[in-house]
Amino acid sequence: MALNVCVLGCGELGSKHAAAWQARPDARVVAVYNRSPERRAAVAGKTGATPYDSYEKAVLHEGVDVVSVCVPNCLHAEMACFAMKHGRHVLCEKPIALTLDQADRMIETASDNGVTLSVALKRRGIARFLKYRQMVETGAFGGPIFMRFNDVRDVRPKLAMHQPEVNGGPVIDMGCHLFDVMRFITGCEPVDVFARGHIFGRGTQRLACLGENLAIDAANIDVGVEGGHHLSMLLCWGMPEGYPEGPEELIVGPQVTGRHIDSECRFELQYPDRLESFTDSDDETATAAPIEAMAEAITKRREAPLGTGEDGRIALRVSLAALESIRTGKLVRL
Repeated sequence: MALNVCVLGCGELGSKHAAAWQARPDARVVAVYNRSPERRAAVAGKTGATPYDSYEKAVLHEGVDVVSVCVPNCLHAEMACFAMKHGRHVLCEKPIALTLDQADRMIETASDNGVTLSVALKRRGIARFLKYRQMVETGAFGGPIFMRFNDVRDVRPKLAMHQPEVNGGPVIDMGCHLFDVMRFITGCEPVDVFARGHIFGRGTQRLACLGENLAIDAANIDVGVEGGHHLSMLLCWGMPEGYPEGPEELIVGPQVTGRHIDSECRFELQYPDRLESFTDSDDETATAAPIEAMAEAITKRREAPLGTGEDGRIALRVSLAALESIRTGKLVRL
């Protein structure tokens, strides 16, 4: 029997969720919600779903089994808890929420109502990270790993990305992916965080309408991980408009290094005696991974492997610790 899906939010991510669900032979999108009539009509037109002007009506559409929550981060807890209280399983976009209290409420609501809560930590489904995880498990790196991510972009066109009370800025919105990836690859827990941060986008024309209410948009973050592993990252979403994006990624162990080659998803692993190059998953494949895992969790009644509520909470805890470190100038122990 096909899973009946409700999608809350019809922006970029909601549209991707709807397309990925609709592409499955065991699912159909039956209800969608967005504040914008045009956006909800566009997704409804592509899927044959009923468009709604309130999330409550969409969730309560007859026969809904699972809800994809793809709204601004500040609304995750409210909408997810409503859906779960009405017996719907929930796949929530990352980050799980903006506060630990919200995350705890979501986890508790799922438990109380016997439904599955999954967070769309889609990088767990990307081929290179699965490969790195296997390499750590087999000892191929030869010891602890160091990972470095650089994500430098211009001021985001979506202003919500720069509002601390809406999406939380890149430390929360992007950091959760990277904190979770390190935990996924190593199988080890983060132990401490030290960070420095600034607001590079202040004074830019694009953000002028937000005044001084801006999230930290540039941060250098170091995370110590059990087992001697270490994660460092430079997140910056405050460069001048039109600045060319160029994400960088490096993984280093005593015996092997891996790095990102170019924007075409090409990577290479340097061993002592050979060089191995490969092309990784595209974004469409990555988006489908947590949806596939969620469908399996519901139909086979097992925990979703690509991001539980607890996984989302731990990633959020590290993000909040990084922001605390920026405020205090001190190392934060987890």
